[in-house]
Amino acid sequence: MIITRAPLRIPLGGGGTDFPSYYLKYGGYILGFAITRYVYVILHNTIDNLIRLKYSKNEVVDDVDKLENRIAAEALKTYGVTRGVEVATFSDVPEGSGLGGSSSFCVALVAALRRKSGMSLDRHEIFQSAYNIERIKAGQPGGVQDQLFASYGGSWCTRLGEGYFQMDAVDVSELVPKLKLVYANTYRATLEIAVEQTRDVAIGNSAVMDSLDLTKQLGMEIEKCIKASNLDRIGEIFGIHWESKKKRSSLISSPVLDALYEEALKKGATGGKLIGLGGGGYFLFYVPDRLEGFDTVDFDVDWEGVKVVYSDG
Repeated sequence: MIITRAPLRIPLGGGGTDFPSYYLKYGGYILGFAITRYVYVILHNTIDNLIRLKYSKNEVVDDVDKLENRIAAEALKTYGVTRGVEVATFSDVPEGSGLGGSSSFCVALVAALRRKSGMSLDRHEIFQSAYNIERIKAGQPGGVQDQLFASYGGSWCTRLGEGYFQMDAVDVSELVPKLKLVYANTYRATLEIAVEQTRDVAIGNSAVMDSLDLTKQLGMEIEKCIKASNLDRIGEIFGIHWESKKKRSSLISSPVLDALYEEALKKGATGGKLIGLGGGGYFLFYVPDRLEGFDTVDFDVDWEGVKVVYSDG
């Protein structure tokens, strides 16, 4: 039996500019950090030739290509584990939370399969493998930040473009205590927002392009605020980001989400944004003092990245 875990992540700025459709033409920028909330994977050999996969669904198949979960199917095929195996996963947050859970699952599964195969657990190799499995082989739309934070852990600003990929550490220790995660009690059920963004960037949709360009600029401004300890400005930047992000797609917000946001501003937040693609999940609020009347999720920066928690072989 092998047990692995990979951290979830919080993006502070630049979200969406890590999609290849954008960064290969215009250059991407991501600022964020891994958090001490995790997705776990248990990999266990069985005595039959079946594949058992337990997540929000329970799949039992005799052929890996019959799995509905394409990330799991492509990961298993990549590492030649196509029979006699049971995979179970569970998470510290609900499915569709916007905290990068599907990528953390992929990273944790890759680590487990590499341990089973006696391969290196080098974080960069895990990152590359997980990205290739999820985005290329399984065809799941999205960017690179989710696999990056799940693999490496830590807090980084990352600049990426055609032929370059630069990661620089950023100290967010002063900022983290002023950040509050609030679950919106709804979740994103599909990847349609990601599909829309990829299409809109390809055709040069001006509203989407303007939003992404601004998001990149705001992310860089947040980095400057962190380094200058000008933290209270970050709440205002979050608010600008959120209003801009909503212009990318009608699916990103809703009356319920807008009402929650406005209520948080009345109760102590100075700004915030919905984490991930949108449509549901968690709001991240900047709170100088206290946020009254909301349940929040405790977290800190995860510095370990993906790791093997237990292995009996």
